[in-house]
Amino acid sequence: MTKPVVLNNSVIVAGHPRSGTSLACQLVESAGVSFPSDFEGDEYNQAGYYEMAISKEVSKLLLKEAMTEENTEKMNEVITRLNDQSGWSGLKLVRIPAVFFYRHVADELKMVGVFRKPANVKASLFKRGIGEFPLSWKKNSNALIAAYENLEESILVSYESLLEREPHVKEGFEKIGLDVDTSLIDSDQQTQQDSRVLVSEDERRLYERLKELERESCSKTGSRWHSFRSG
Repeated sequence: MTKPVVLNNSVIVAGHPRSGTSLACQLVESAGVSFPSDFEGDEYNQAGYYEMAISKEVSKLLLKEAMTEENTEKMNEVITRLNDQSGWSGLKLVRIPAVFFYRHVADELKMVGVFRKPANVKASLFKRGIGEFPLSWKKNSNALIAAYENLEESILVSYESLLEREPHVKEGFEKIGLDVDTSLIDSDQQTQQDSRVLVSEDERRLYERLKELERESCSKTGSRWHSFRSG
């Protein structure tokens, strides 16, 4: 039986598609984290996509069938490529529940969870000709909260806060040991804003919950650093 390879010193950047994950990866990279990637930039993500083709495939398989023999072998390929990086490695995940599979095999793992106003996410997806991502914004966002609750070294940041270079954002990165260069943020790269696409009340409330957790996770003066603990 194939045993999972241990993932060493990695930072996962997790978020729904079109939520600012590539921008977050760019910031994490500025802190000395290496992202193996197979996809170059385009008009939507000028700095690149920070993704491996095989990791995208593995995420789909893991969520469909979990850790089968074949899936474990493929996941090991992803982890081996990450471990081959010098120092800390980075992995971008847009199927957020997949975070937990990597968490189970990680030696040391940090997470930067990124979220964005659901109306702007949907409008940005429509602009790219994508009607609906297989995992809904709601399901992915709830998985993001669950990952935050179960990973001690994790923060949640909104795309809006990143673009505004809110002071708490840099503080949040520093709390998990990442000294990022916020001068890299270019608000002109934003592809969608102030969309009037209709969202549900549940989605609106979930976004507000994420904003609350963003303040909690990034605050240096907050009364707690995760009231939730693994196990």
